Amino acid sequence: MSLFDLERELTQSGKKQIASEVPELIRRKQDEIYAALAELEEGTRPERDRQRKKAGKIIAAASAAALIAVMGSGFVSPAMAQTMKQIPVVGGIFKLADELGLRTAEEQGLVSNPEAYDEQDGTVLKIREVVFDGTLLSFSLQREGGDFHGGINDYKEVRSGGESNIVHEKGAIKDVEMFVDGVAMKDFPGASRPDLTWVQSADDDAVLFHVFNNGNGSTANSAHLPDEFSLTLKITLEGFKDPFAISLPVQKQADRVTVSSGEKKAWNGLSMTVKELEFSPVTTILRLEVHADHELTDAEKGTLLFEVVGKNGEKGNQIGGKGIYPDPKTETIDIVLDRFKEAPDSVTIKPYMPIFANPAATTGRFALDENGEIRKSFMQELSITVPIDRSRIDKLYNLQ
Repeated sequence: MSLFDLERELTQSGKKQIASEVPELIRRKQDEIYAALAELEEGTRPERDRQRKKAGKIIAAASAAALIAVMGSGFVSPAMAQTMKQIPVVGGIFKLADELGLRTAEEQGLVSNPEAYDEQDGTVLKIREVVFDGTLLSFSLQREGGDFHGGINDYKEVRSGGESNIVHEKGAIKDVEMFVDGVAMKDFPGASRPDLTWVQSADDDAVLFHVFNNGNGSTANSAHLPDEFSLTLKITLEGFKDPFAISLPVQKQADRVTVSSGEKKAWNGLSMTVKELEFSPVTTILRLEVHADHELTDAEKGTLLFEVVGKNGEKGNQIGGKGIYPDPKTETIDIVLDRFKEAPDSVTIKPYMPIFANPAATTGRFALDENGEIRKSFMQELSITVPIDRSRIDKLYNLQ
């Protein structure tokens, strides 16, 4: 697991939901359809598009919602549950994503729909939605067909003889290779290639991929995603001999605003410099550098984290990021955040160390508060606030 996924993972694990009497599959499909009906009612698209598409979508969505509500009130057989899984997500994966940036990209027409796919033995893998803002490439992958009992991202950890092994469900993703204009990204050093990750979506048969671009394409031996390129993915599923191969064109679709800073603070043998912030309608990128008066230990590398706060105390939702160590005393850090709900007039970066469940420990489980969130020890002396020209971000967020 990436260090930058750690806080979100622990937060989610600390907030256990009380099980509903309605089966999870039924409840999820209801939520998806009701969300789609609400979106249709709001009428976010131009009038001519709404008139052409609205009637058919409302009829289909309302019918499906009614069917699911009836089924949710009684016994659902395994065969029927399997059939229900084939109901497609109404309106696409991005519209149901946790990330505001992906939902915004859909609403603002920044998303392309290539419908690129590959098929093997009746199973289809299809890329339905793509958005690239120059720094973060996001796309959804849908699995269709096949006789599978688990989701596309399902696996379990099996321990035997003191060793731990990952066992994937049939039809689940085992491995993904990425090629940019025919060049394999795995051939580049880890710190010099775009980072590829994926997470489960609202649909068991779909995942969201994120590819975080390198911030500096001029670095020697660095693979940097250009504004336009051909993307090829080779995706290996459990139970299939050959990988699925999908190719599609990718083009940058969003403008960006860069706010340079250079402000620096030092305390207790550490200094932090904020280099810049980048804003798009989809993401916020924070670039900073941390320098110590000593060689950074493994514990220090793994536990120096950052909270990013915008307008009215809005906390940035961290998606991913990368830390590189150009020398033993220095770390350069790129943090990928979801876009803010409101354009900020300033952004505050608050470094902190997570508190361990065992106060004497330097590794292991983190302590959680009553809300299931990591307990934090903030370094107030290193906190930095960067002023932002809000009007420039407003134009990005609202396409004015």
